Amino acid sequence: MIKHIVFFKLTSEAETKKEQLKKMEEIFSPLGRKLNYIIEFRTGINFNKADFAWDFVIDSVFRSKEDLQKYQVSDEHQEAISKGSYIEKTKAIIDYEF
Repeated sequence: MIKHIVFFKLTSEAETKKEQLKKMEEIFSPLGRKLNYIIEFRTGINFNKADFAWDFVIDSVFRSKEDLQKYQVSDEHQEAISKGSYIEKTKAIIDYEF
């Protein structure tokens, strides 16, 4: 099994950030229901106010590295990336086997 976690930190002002976080959830949350080879798929908006905390997470599980790669190049995933590209952010990713 493969765990794929992506953290995002938005760089916009607080008022805009709230709207953008809701938009990210609208964009990415449906992916878990659209692609049948995804085992688990969750998104979340952080409530921790620490300066070093990230703002948004995608937490997913795949059966294999091949399924993860299939997800990463899928039309659905690429469309979600495109829809969210206007949101200024940095990201961190970790993929590991368990």
